Amino acid sequence: MKKNVANTPVNCEDTLYIIHDGIRMLQDILTLDVSPDLFLDKIINDMDFIDQTLAGLLKILVEDANDSKRDEQLDNLSETEWQFSQILVRFLSAADGYVERFPRLRDKILDLRGKSAARRKTADDSQSARDGRETVPLVGPDEMSELLRAW
Repeated sequence: MKKNVANTPVNCEDTLYIIHDGIRMLQDILTLDVSPDLFLDKIINDMDFIDQTLAGLLKILVEDANDSKRDEQLDNLSETEWQFSQILVRFLSAADGYVERFPRLRDKILDLRGKSAARRKTADDSQSARDGRETVPLVGPDEMSELLRAW
């Protein structure tokens, strides 16, 4: 388990599961016949929560370069960022007129899409950097010669 700034454990898989539920809830708001007036504050709060949580997870994953599951978790984070970005796009193009009726929502979504894209790139770049990095051998050249001579 990862640790956050307060040094408390963070389970990335479970956290991403909850974030997926939040994204699905935002999707449900678009597909169900609900009043935008009643849900605007909830929509904005949920989008902010998802944004902040994904940013926190990325920070934890980028800082912990020694975790064996890091690449998998960065992949999962990147996929979640893509899903978040897609729901933001759906809000921009929704026929319900959310963004037309609430201009602050359009500005919020555009800001969040930019942050999400940057985090996704960071997650992808962090994974690639780890894959391309040379690893330090656990056995030095002298020790390896000794081991091979024993064969």
